[in-house]
Amino acid sequence: MKTFIIVGSVAAIYILLVIVKLMKLNRRAKEIALRATQEREMQPEKYDTPELPEDGTLSLHDRQYIACGANLAYLHGDRMDTLETDGDQDEIRGMLRREWHINSRDKLLTNIDWLVNHGHRVYFKPIWHILTTLPVRERQAALEKLQEEFTAKGDEISVDLYASNISDGYKHLREEASCFEGKKCKLDALTWDLGRAINLCRWGYDAGFLSRDEAIAHIRKFGKELLHNYTTWTNLGENYLMGFAMWSGDLEQLDELHGAHCDLLSEDSSPWVLLESR
Repeated sequence: MKTFIIVGSVAAIYILLVIVKLMKLNRRAKEIALRATQEREMQPEKYDTPELPEDGTLSLHDRQYIACGANLAYLHGDRMDTLETDGDQDEIRGMLRREWHINSRDKLLTNIDWLVNHGHRVYFKPIWHILTTLPVRERQAALEKLQEEFTAKGDEISVDLYASNISDGYKHLREEASCFEGKKCKLDALTWDLGRAINLCRWGYDAGFLSRDEAIAHIRKFGKELLHNYTTWTNLGENYLMGFAMWSGDLEQLDELHGAHCDLLSEDSSPWVLLESR
C-alpha cells in the first residue's frame, strides 16, 4: 500500500512539474511573440507597396516616363501615378540637402545637368569595354591609361575601384539574381543616371524649385530616351542596379535593391505591371 502511495505521489509531483514547466514555456513563448510583434511595429517597412489610384492627372505616356524612375521612387515610398510624390515639402527639401547637397533651384539644375550630360555612365562605358574586350593581362595597363585620361580632366574618381565594383556587381547579379539575360539585353547604366534625374525633377517640383511645366518637360525628355534605349522594364531596372553596383560596391545593399526591383516587376500595384505595354 505504501508503495502505491509513494509511486502515486511521485507521479503526481512529476505531472505537476511538467504542467508548471509547460506553463513557463507557454508564457515565455508569448513574451517572445509579443516582443517580436512590438519590434516589427517599431520598424517601418523597408519597401512600401506603391499606391496607384487612378485620378487621370497624367497621360499614359507621362506615367510611363515617371515609371522609368521607379527603382528610386519605390525606395522612397513615392506615389508614381502623378507628378507629385505626395511627400512633405520640408521633408523633401531636407532630403535634397542631406543626400544631394541641393538647397536651391540652381543647385538642382546643376545636378540634373550633370546626370543627363555626364553621369556615372561616362565611367561605366569605357571600363566595361576594357573588362569585356581585352585579355586579362592587358586590362590593368588599359585601366591605368584610362585613369590618366580622367585625372587630366580634373576627375578624381578611382578607375580601379569602379572596375572592381563593376566586375563584382555584374557577377553577383548574374549568378545570384539571374539578371542580364536575353539577346536584346543592354548593359550601360543609363537608368542609374536618367532614372535619378527623373526623381530629382519630381522632388524639385515638390520642393518648389521647378514649375510643373519645367518638371514635366524634363521628365518627358529623359523618359523617352530610356524607353527608346530598353525594350523591357526588367532590363531598364537592371541598369539602375548596375549603376548602383559600380558607384557603391555594396553587394548586401545591392541585394536589397534587387528585392525592390523584383517587387516592381511582380506587385499588382506597381507601375511596371499596370503599364505593361513595354
